[in-house]
Amino acid sequence: MHSVSKTAMSLMSPVLTTGVKCSSCDTQAIYLARYNGQHYCVSHFCEFVENRVKKEIREQRIFDRGRRIAVAVSGGKDSMTTLHLLRLLSSARRGTEIIAITVDEGISGYRDESMKLVGDYCESNGIQWHTRSYADFAGFTMDALAAAERERTTCAYCGVFRRTLINALAKETSSDALATGLNLDDTAQSILMNLSRGDSDRLAMMGPHEASVEGLVPRVQPLRQLPENEVMLYAEIKNIPYLRSSCPYSEEASRNLFREIVLRIEDEMPGSRYAMLRTISKMHKTRTGGSARRCSECGDTTSSEVCRACALRLEASRLTGTAQSS
Repeated sequence: MHSVSKTAMSLMSPVLTTGVKCSSCDTQAIYLARYNGQHYCVSHFCEFVENRVKKEIREQRIFDRGRRIAVAVSGGKDSMTTLHLLRLLSSARRGTEIIAITVDEGISGYRDESMKLVGDYCESNGIQWHTRSYADFAGFTMDALAAAERERTTCAYCGVFRRTLINALAKETSSDALATGLNLDDTAQSILMNLSRGDSDRLAMMGPHEASVEGLVPRVQPLRQLPENEVMLYAEIKNIPYLRSSCPYSEEASRNLFREIVLRIEDEMPGSRYAMLRTISKMHKTRTGGSARRCSECGDTTSSEVCRACALRLEASRLTGTAQSS
């Protein structure tokens, strides 16, 4: 179990400045990006963030993939910022629709609060919102699974179930692409996690996805060039509502270890996260992709006879003593 240390928490915070002028104008700067040495005032910082996202939209051809873009929204700062920016930047494109999809894991005092936040935002901004729950998918909630005696962490089940349901929702809504809120730190953490596990297949399959695979809605990542602290600062400046509390089971996540490693490396060598991103992007250009087949249980696309979601769903249903849903 790896909780986020106080050192990591401090490294995640934006580098706020006082008494220094913006590198682009005479206005007082509020933020220093250590990886490029630039100071930004409020206006130029927001312009910088939005231009980075616009660049990713062009390079990933996000608005050219089809009429409907689904955004996976949990209620956290990253997904809410993704929804906000895609809604803002697509407003001038006739025929492009941004919708929101949310998975309810069944975590009392956490997910119910974020569901209300997302629902209120979508209603206020005229955004279609679609949801699915673990209870419907697997017959139990995350709270029930967390209370069961088990060897795996709750996150080991939750991540697989959530990815499966997000893809299912994107298909059900006839979405042409699925946007997630993965930021630069998330991507660097995933690269290190997959390298440490020797998981070259998963490393090669990391998004964004250029080509479509039958049964899977291609994923896009508008925030992949933005560090986590910049997403947080942008959300605060723009008053984007987001849930500030963390999942009560997040301390079990092995990702916390890699979060701290990435932050420490970046602190010592500013720009290292971008170097990791460039490396994985080069790998993606040479990948050929793996073979795909249909899961014998649910029919979804998988690389093995039974998909990971079905295998873990059966295992978890035994642990919780619940019947497996179809």
